[in-house]
Amino acid sequence: MAGGERGTGLRERKKRETRERIANAAMELFVERGFDRTTVAEVAVAADVSVKTVFNYFPAKEDLFFDRDEEVERLWLDAVRDRAPGEPPLAGLRRRVLARNGDRPTGPGVAFRRVMMGSLHLQARGQQMWTRHETAIAQGLAELWGLPEGDPTALVVAHQVLSLHPLALRLTEEWAAAGMPAQEIDARVRRLIDRGFDLIESGLAATG
Repeated sequence: MAGGERGTGLRERKKRETRERIANAAMELFVERGFDRTTVAEVAVAADVSVKTVFNYFPAKEDLFFDRDEEVERLWLDAVRDRAPGEPPLAGLRRRVLARNGDRPTGPGVAFRRVMMGSLHLQARGQQMWTRHETAIAQGLAELWGLPEGDPTALVVAHQVLSLHPLALRLTEEWAAAGMPAQEIDARVRRLIDRGFDLIESGLAATG
């Protein structure tokens, strides 16, 4: 590898590490204090960078929270295509939702939801992000299934699939607050998600 290529690779790796360090520091503060009560200046101090550096990587404060937006959408689109011959039409999406809800009651998914529910700014931004992901998934499904333009089937399915994730997180919080053991919560979440996909796939089969 030429020296210039090595230098470029090193710079890119350092940029990724800096971005990740800033995002991790921000999330720790958001969990501890709440999003609205945390300033960008405090994030900069926690990440040992300047405020300018924070904004170089994250143009808006909300971007610190939704730092994996593009990656998450790419994973959803990969899941749309993740289907072996003979598998149900939503097999990859089922695996994706099960994986997203695989953490314990104190896991990152639950903490993420708690922070978001504590901020109207994050809820508004999250809804915009979720709508984009829903549209992207619907477009991927429509292309995969060869649906004609204007057919709402893929959009309805995408909406139903995405709704399972926040439902599982909300119930996880409720069950944990009631003192339910983590193993039982995990089992219930899996049953919930599997049942949701069974219903969606049976509806698809019924429509032909």
